[in-house]
Amino acid sequence: MDAEIEQAHRADAILGPEVHAAIGRIAARQFSTKRLIEEIRSAPSGAAAYDEALKMLEAGGTYGDMAYRVLHGQTIAGLMRSSPLVRFAGFIHGEPEEDDGYSVPSWWRKL
Repeated sequence: MDAEIEQAHRADAILGPEVHAAIGRIAARQFSTKRLIEEIRSAPSGAAAYDEALKMLEAGGTYGDMAYRVLHGQTIAGLMRSSPLVRFAGFIHGEPEEDDGYSVPSWWRKL
């Protein structure tokens, strides 16, 4: 269990700067978690950090699509919740294009 927690903290450290950079690149005041992940992965450094964090989570004991679920639903969502740049703006209902298949679709609003 300690290895899983350590891997999760390392994933946070790797992705944190990329989450903040991606928030800054998104022009809209309100956006979804899925949109943020797309923005993270659109930059070479963000894509590399995303892939590295995913590998760390897999190395920490997650398996199959669980690593994606932890990355999208816990790591990235947790970084967003602790960010001074955005606030949670609610869950997304009835918009399947916002569902990435790994986490509960959510809106975020820039401050």
